[in-house]
Amino acid sequence: PRAVLGTVSLDSAVMDVEQVMRHKHYRLYDEPFGTDPAYWRRMSPTQVMTPGSAPVLSVYSTRRDDSIQQTQQFAAKGKSLGLRIDTLGQDLSHGDINGQLGLDNAYTRQVEAFMASLDGKVAQLLQ
Repeated sequence: PRAVLGTVSLDSAVMDVEQVMRHKHYRLYDEPFGTDPAYWRRMSPTQVMTPGSAPVLSVYSTRRDDSIQQTQQFAAKGKSLGLRIDTLGQDLSHGDINGQLGLDNAYTRQVEAFMASLDGKVAQLLQ
């Protein structure tokens, strides 16, 4: 299998599922994450990263406190492990972060620059 070059995470307010689920949270998280703390840990990017994990660009909405907090905690944990964790705050709604990626704008160019930095062949494809 081919190794993962990197990950682009789009405005996640649940980088540490266990932390979110142990406190008051949006009910929409109950169905996908259930009630098992062991499952929460396995599904938490913050909990499963290890030294050597692939680089991550975490895009987050500067309009959402939960997304800001989760991104900051995720980045701090990754950096403590020596990982490359880039963050990109956007003054966009959650829907616009998803909807505007790929359009001809500075946001798309920043995401593409991260992707290009991961691999020369990817960089050529993005030119």
